[in-house]
Amino acid sequence: MLSLQTVASGLLAASLCVPVAAAPPFFNPFVRHNLAATLGPQLSSGAALYTKSNSDFAKHDERWTQWNAPTFSAVVEPASEKDIVATIQYATSNGIPFFAQGGGHGYSGTLGVIQNAIMIKLQTNFGSALYNAHDKSVSVGGGAKYSVLAEAAYAAGRELTVGSCPCVGAVGGALSGGHGRLQGKHGLGLDALKSMRVVLANGTALDVSAEKNVDLWWGMRGAGQNYGVVVSATFNTFPETPGAMHYDGELILDGTQLEGVFEILNEMVPTWPAGLAFDVLFAAFPGSLNPVIVLSMIYAGPKREAAKYTHRFAALKGSLMFSENMYTWADLPFKAAGGSIAASCGTTKLRSTYSNNVRTFDPKIQRDAWNKYGEFLQAYPNANGTGVLWEIFGTQRVNEIPANASSYAFRDRVTMIGLLQFDYTDPSILPGIEAYGKAWRQQSIENSGWDDNKLYVYPNYARGDEPLDSLFGYEHWRIEKLRMLKKEYDPTDAFRGYHDVWSHPGKDHHGHSERGDLK
Repeated sequence: MLSLQTVASGLLAASLCVPVAAAPPFFNPFVRHNLAATLGPQLSSGAALYTKSNSDFAKHDERWTQWNAPTFSAVVEPASEKDIVATIQYATSNGIPFFAQGGGHGYSGTLGVIQNAIMIKLQTNFGSALYNAHDKSVSVGGGAKYSVLAEAAYAAGRELTVGSCPCVGAVGGALSGGHGRLQGKHGLGLDALKSMRVVLANGTALDVSAEKNVDLWWGMRGAGQNYGVVVSATFNTFPETPGAMHYDGELILDGTQLEGVFEILNEMVPTWPAGLAFDVLFAAFPGSLNPVIVLSMIYAGPKREAAKYTHRFAALKGSLMFSENMYTWADLPFKAAGGSIAASCGTTKLRSTYSNNVRTFDPKIQRDAWNKYGEFLQAYPNANGTGVLWEIFGTQRVNEIPANASSYAFRDRVTMIGLLQFDYTDPSILPGIEAYGKAWRQQSIENSGWDDNKLYVYPNYARGDEPLDSLFGYEHWRIEKLRMLKKEYDPTDAFRGYHDVWSHPGKDHHGHSERGDLK
């Protein structure tokens, strides 16, 4: 029997987490320190310190992707906030780069500036969640995964917007937006944030919320990796979907009905329901290099209501498989898409992406994109885990929140998020990947349906070569405000490893690309 997992495994890992990183520009890579003797005594008895001299060091610095990844000379597993402060102060005083890892799913190319760093690994002792009955919120450590956050809320009869992939970091995902299937009902993940505990590069620990350090609160929600390490965060939650069950419809089609799929989507988008979420994926058919169309259709409600939105796709000719199930909200990340999303959590592969958000689909352009995807599979058969993904989620609550409420810029541009995700093992094919990826992205920009034909990127899906404007907003005041916050909270630009608002490789629309004088 054809399994959706075998079709799409590894391709639907949505809402990817981005860790908070830092790499001081003054680091001398030839300096070596006896960390066990110098940093070790400053840590609590519950903390752990690993260096490359440890035989099992490799298992402590694993990441979801190895493409342009950061490298580490040591890993600290802190047991307390004081351990995090001590590690940061030690690193900055000795000119050593440091990197706080939450879920470890960040795959922006900008992370490659972090080399021979000290990793502050938050998953080990900062990976839990606690439901707060007095205000119906959930508090999580900086290393908690989406699955942990979701399970804590679900156990209390509550829900909130989380990413589709269970092993992504909840805090990291939210800092750059946190889009997800329930965003039409509850807003983005960052909209649910109630407060954060943040450690700055100078070791200062701050409470950050709408009442405390409000300027940093604005910047953290959209560009938080630029300013500090989030030790913990508290999320507001909402009453669960009536009946507490969610519909999951999975459909696999051959390419004959491609135009029909996108024509139906275009008709549906103007009145897209708040609780409906689609993933539309081009993927390689199991055991071959022939592309198929995979539709994962999730609805927050009963099957009879979902049928109003899914039956037109199920009725299309060329269907290779169609299945329907009902799952709890907490089970969705593990069971939706035939379990393929959860199956993509494995480490050690090379994964990278190109992305763009669109307003509408041109079926002719999608046919051309389909043909070029098939050509790529034939040319690079060992990259058959590569796929083209469109995420189509509700936006009602997202757009009810004022655009200037946070540093996240594109609330009116998150209806359809496109993602060309490469999954491969041979680094020698990178030139072919870059040529195909850039061409796909440019075609998407030119046929996006936006009046300005500009690039709009969900920051968690950014490759790292895009202009800053395309991540943080084309209104000039946005980047200027982010840079002013940088001067105040990170004047040495220590946190520059993830889409740095100063030294990002892409230029903004004013032509600025250099870090400039922070003093």
